[in-house]
Amino acid sequence: MDDDDDDDDDDKHAKREREETRRGKRRGRALSSVLTVFLILLVWRLEHQERDAFFVQEEGEGEGNNVRDGGWKRYSTPAHEEKSREECTVDRFWIDALSLERFNREYRDHKPVVVRFIENEEEEEEANEKKKKKKKKKKKNNNNSYNDDDKDAASASALASASAAEWKHFQKVLSSKENLQKSHGEKVIVLSSANTFSYDKKEVKLKHYIDSRGKYLKPIKSNQKADKIWYWFGDNDHEAFGDFFPAFKRASLIGKKYVPESASVAYSYGVGGPLSGVPYHIHGPGWSESIYGRKKWFLSPPIFEPVFNGNETAARAAMRFKANGNKAKFKKNIKMGKKNDNSVEVDKYGNEKIVLTCIVNENEGIYFPDKWWHSTLNLDESVFMSSFVNYAK
Repeated sequence: MDDDDDDDDDDKHAKREREETRRGKRRGRALSSVLTVFLILLVWRLEHQERDAFFVQEEGEGEGNNVRDGGWKRYSTPAHEEKSREECTVDRFWIDALSLERFNREYRDHKPVVVRFIENEEEEEEANEKKKKKKKKKKKNNNNSYNDDDKDAASASALASASAAEWKHFQKVLSSKENLQKSHGEKVIVLSSANTFSYDKKEVKLKHYIDSRGKYLKPIKSNQKADKIWYWFGDNDHEAFGDFFPAFKRASLIGKKYVPESASVAYSYGVGGPLSGVPYHIHGPGWSESIYGRKKWFLSPPIFEPVFNGNETAARAAMRFKANGNKAKFKKNIKMGKKNDNSVEVDKYGNEKIVLTCIVNENEGIYFPDKWWHSTLNLDESVFMSSFVNYAK
């Protein structure tokens, strides 16, 4: 009898084990299915993000209006564009609104700033129309007589118009694709690899580099690595380009206002295709002025070094930054910032531990202070001049 009971117990125990095994297998299959679905969705999401990040289309494609006056192409890059100017987290001013004194006090050693110095053609027409109406109204109110303030304003306006004319000559004539092809096309330029510190160099004729039908200005693809992308920025032969660089110095409204005559300045001209750019790097202070096209900037204070891959393309890095909610990861640093009233880590100037971003449009310049980390991403065929300034302390 006892043996029968023992047999029954063994059968029940074995049955429970078999049931537990079956349940375990079912749970395993269910978990495997969930993980498989999760991985499929993750891969789909990453592929979707990648397609978006590297989606580039010529503006007005097929309509013949995607080329600006200077002959440089405009592009649509939806994944990297700002929906509104408020998305720019760098302070931005019209040049008349940012005095030299304020620039020196609040920005030169402290943080970046974007300055707009010329209206685009549509804005300029609108502004001129407003000025005409205002002038007519003033004449009527003053019985066609002007006081000293009017004369001073007219003098300042004439000076500004002359400066604007110099800039437009440099932009629309000297920096046009046609002029570069005609005047400098046979000159050999030095290209740099588009990775941090630009280790590799390559020489080509300028006319081959700026030909939109060639390989250098074509939109960057998702499978490209930064060290295999060739980009023209720096290593300029100033002597070979004759009056080109002196003409820029004469034309730069930013240089005339914010760069003292006593300062030592190194000028660096560059052209990049859509989605080209360079990963995070640091150097001395200066300005970068957009002559044609848009460039997206990512900037972080010196003590807050972002985590980055020096051989990752700027477009892929921008994709990851956006996927992370426009937040960056930072390397641990011995020089830790202090906390502000909101318990956010800041540097000695009060700059928070975040990456600032802003799209700098043509006829705008951005100032980058000494040793600020920054990365750039061109959104069009972009033409720019950087001025590395050794400000006298």
